Amino acid sequence: MEIDTGIVLEQASGVYEPAEDSYLLIESLMVESGEKVLEIGSGTGIVSLHCAKAGAEVIATDISADAVRCTKRNSEHNSLSVNVLRSDLFDGIHGRFDLIIFNPPYLPADDSRDPRWSAGPTGREVIARFLAGAGKHLEPDGRIVLVLSSLTGLKELERLSESLGFHAKILGEKRLFFEIIYAVELRKG
Repeated sequence: MEIDTGIVLEQASGVYEPAEDSYLLIESLMVESGEKVLEIGSGTGIVSLHCAKAGAEVIATDISADAVRCTKRNSEHNSLSVNVLRSDLFDGIHGRFDLIIFNPPYLPADDSRDPRWSAGPTGREVIARFLAGAGKHLEPDGRIVLVLSSLTGLKELERLSESLGFHAKILGEKRLFFEIIYAVELRKG
């Protein structure tokens, strides 16, 4: 998908602002009109808004009440239909989706400095919890697209996803000063 500069975003204190990983994720997505899309960790809602503008039926979730409010406001300001819910990963989520999107916290950190990007000692703790629950919410031919850092370990993610029955494919990457970020697609089989 192309970045739509016509989408206007309000920022909110404590809500993850769109950055290189958000834009890489959007550019790596292929969304069809009518697809059922679930975004986990919506932040400002920029990814969900792009999906809704492409004609998808979108549910956006975040664990942060501030992010949920921000995504709702941005959906309304852009006149786009996005169902926004507060949820910790898949808590309270029902049904199956053609596409599940996740820009998780993925930076390794021994403390929980900021849950927007700090993801435990390996950086894969949140991703592992996500993948453990994702399969039951994915249509048989559905896909997951998530963002990962080279600091988190691409090979380790591939091993983890394979152990859960997913095949990983890199859709895009962006080199930054101290890391490479990847958009990775996971499919069953």
